[in-house]
Amino acid sequence: MLRSTALALAVLCAAVPASANKPSNPAFLGIGMNDLGGGVRGVGPCTIVSIEVGSGAEAAMLQPGDVLERVDARPIPNCTALTEVITSKTPGTVIQVEVRRRAQSLKVKAELLTRDEILRRRLVGQPLPAVEALRVEDGELVDLGAVKRTTIIGWYPMSCAGCDTLVSAVARWGRERAARRAPVGVVAAVADVSLHRSATESLEQLRLVQRSLDAPLFAVDFETYSKFAMRDHDRVHFVVIDSRGVVQHVAPIMPDAEDSAALLDELYAAAEQTARRSSR
Repeated sequence: MLRSTALALAVLCAAVPASANKPSNPAFLGIGMNDLGGGVRGVGPCTIVSIEVGSGAEAAMLQPGDVLERVDARPIPNCTALTEVITSKTPGTVIQVEVRRRAQSLKVKAELLTRDEILRRRLVGQPLPAVEALRVEDGELVDLGAVKRTTIIGWYPMSCAGCDTLVSAVARWGRERAARRAPVGVVAAVADVSLHRSATESLEQLRLVQRSLDAPLFAVDFETYSKFAMRDHDRVHFVVIDSRGVVQHVAPIMPDAEDSAALLDELYAAAEQTARRSSR
């Protein structure tokens, strides 16, 4: 039987390290992609493998299997080149994307949003649905949607370099704050996105992660994770939930990014405001 928990933070793991001096929320087309050059990274062509719900790519009706050929008439030899073109644009820009779909060439217009804008449209103001997760410490099944106080939920990939440190910093802030004000819960839950393993299959590996993570850790499956976070390998996707379980704030943050400190301050301010409203 599912049991409520005061804390809810989710962690997803993948293999790309976070990079300094990059913003957490640059312009974003909203696709998962892969180079098809015989399995060699950086050897194109770049092909779409997934579409983020609510993204400009979804609105433009791009599809998995589409091969990226040009953006604004600029050739796209591989996925690295596509990333460079997209992130050089200003969020809100509308670009022309040329793809090959089977034997047909297509041109579509797509608006570049940001990860936080996509998640805001998807989640903010909505109640968190029932989220089944395995508590890593004891393997007990818990409903992360049954939160009864203000909670920060952080979703990130297990192999993300620095994501555990970022989560631990938020957890420490929550504990320090609790000594002075109404408590804000912070916990962690994990999904293995690279292999799409189930929560149970990831449990043993995550018990090693729990030893160094300064927050309770939960395991979730990939399908659950993808409802609340982008399929990124280098960010924590924080979500603030009020005492009724309604999402009030979202904040995708890349560890050691140029804006991580400012985004953490915004996250803390949003959690403070949510906690004050909930205690009235």
